[in-house]
Amino acid sequence: MRVASVVLLGIVAVHRCGLPGLLSAQTPAADLVTGARVQLRAGNVDSGLALLRVALDSSTAGSSTDRMNAFVWQGVLQFFKGRDSLARESFREALLIDPRLEVAGLAQIDSALATEFEAIRRTIQPPALARPSAALGRLAGAPRQDTAYTCAPECRGLDQPPRALSPEAQTVIVSGAEGASVMGGVALVRFVVDTSGAVEPASITVVSSPNPGLAESLINHVRRLRFAPGRAQGRAVRVVLQWRLNLRG
Repeated sequence: MRVASVVLLGIVAVHRCGLPGLLSAQTPAADLVTGARVQLRAGNVDSGLALLRVALDSSTAGSSTDRMNAFVWQGVLQFFKGRDSLARESFREALLIDPRLEVAGLAQIDSALATEFEAIRRTIQPPALARPSAALGRLAGAPRQDTAYTCAPECRGLDQPPRALSPEAQTVIVSGAEGASVMGGVALVRFVVDTSGAVEPASITVVSSPNPGLAESLINHVRRLRFAPGRAQGRAVRVVLQWRLNLRG
């Protein structure tokens, strides 16, 4: 397990446009994140991760900003446990909520943290080869083409959320023995719908499933879905969705 620097961990702060900081308004989720940071400073990484799991539970009151903060700190703690793949997954969850998320101080904790964070950002928010100029965007009052709005868990800032074109989009038929074991079960997935109504394959994450062996089937199901794209200010925009999929044997 890696050793955390107590001094440097104290300066990490997460920000996004228009927000002075993620801990300015305390909620139950924010309190749990604060507790996780205290545990990390004391060297109790497992206790910190346990608090963050509660903070990220759907039954815990908190804003999308609180969830971003929790995911970032979960990534940091997983990193110190030596679980690099889980750290990357946590950073991805944070960036799916807002790809513009900036985290100050990661490089000062460990340069690998900052490198991983930015690498994951590029998979979610690839650079556009041709994009209207910032000046034209401001004149038109239009959202940036790379902006990802969120419907996870509730929709924000949208005129119209993405709408699945198939009425059976949220039903997954599972065959074989696995199908019998999960009949009537529910899986939770998160993904980004682009401006054409297609799902961005790299964004698909299985948040929870009654059977871990179903992950590939769930990802393949989501990858094939088509939507009427979400719209903001009259234009099609990228939107993060979090969906419950009903499993049928």
